[in-house]
Amino acid sequence: MKRITGIMVVLGLFALGPLAWAADSGFLSDYALLEERPGDEVVARAYIATGALDALAGYGSVMIDQPEVLLAADSKYKGAKPDHLKTLADTLRQAMVERFEAGGYTIADQPGPGVVYVHWAVTDLYLKKKKRSILSYTPAGFVIHSTAQAAIRDLWRKIDIVELNIEAEFLDGVSEDLLAAVVLERGARKDKATGQKQELVSWEDLDAAMQTFGERLRCNLDNARKPEDARYDCSSINLKPAVVTES
Repeated sequence: MKRITGIMVVLGLFALGPLAWAADSGFLSDYALLEERPGDEVVARAYIATGALDALAGYGSVMIDQPEVLLAADSKYKGAKPDHLKTLADTLRQAMVERFEAGGYTIADQPGPGVVYVHWAVTDLYLKKKKRSILSYTPAGFVIHSTAQAAIRDLWRKIDIVELNIEAEFLDGVSEDLLAAVVLERGARKDKATGQKQELVSWEDLDAAMQTFGERLRCNLDNARKPEDARYDCSSINLKPAVVTES
């Protein structure tokens, strides 16, 4: 795979809250390209190829792969039902798809000219075991859709997600040149004294994070078509979690 060289310091794609460094998962092609962003609460490490932001003007479609899901090596609980992980992956992808469709961009189902390919993963997924209940029964073949928010929240009642990372590469749909790469983290930091992870990642937080993921990338695509003095500060976009009242 060819790589466009050069590193730019500023990347405004995501806003996921406070970040903490975790060991590399091995998902990205080349972690050496990434630069640390000390003091930045948006992106932990990032890479943008020279000229990539301006080159986005030539892209009108986005191909968003289903994210891979990688459990953390130190997760004490490693039992996740396949349907649960598929539900998580499908729903996160759909949150991004909806942001691009709202902006008039085409969602491509295969690579080609003018297509940005998003290759990404949920990594370092740290799970907490919940007490087993007959109510945690999941029918085989259960599928979640973007409109079934009650069902995805029900999934959160069956598994606890303590911490996870989002790692992503943005590639040209023909040459597979690397346009950008990012590493982000979501969830509780390890307590330095005890090493314990206690806070949980809510579905509302994660859903808002993925919508922000899509909205900021869409913003950069829009900016590439505008004069430089008319471009929006994409780094200011931070879609807040919806407040949900349980009945």
